[in-house]
Amino acid sequence: MTDDGRTEKQVLEELGDEERALLKRVLEIERAKLHLSAYDATDDLLAAVKEIIP
Repeated sequence: MTDDGRTEKQVLEELGDEERALLKRVLEIERAKLHLSAYDATDDLLAAVKEIIP
C-alpha cells in the first residue's frame, strides 16, 4: 500500500500510456542488471526517459 491508502495495483491502473511504457522499460533494465553484476544502467535509464520525455 502507498501512504495515501492506494494499493500498488490502483497506482498502476492510474498510469498513462507513456508512464506505463517508461515503467516497463525501467523494469526491463533492472531485470537485465540482475544478470550482470557490473552493469551500470545509468545510460540505459536516461535513454528510456528521453524516449518518453524528450
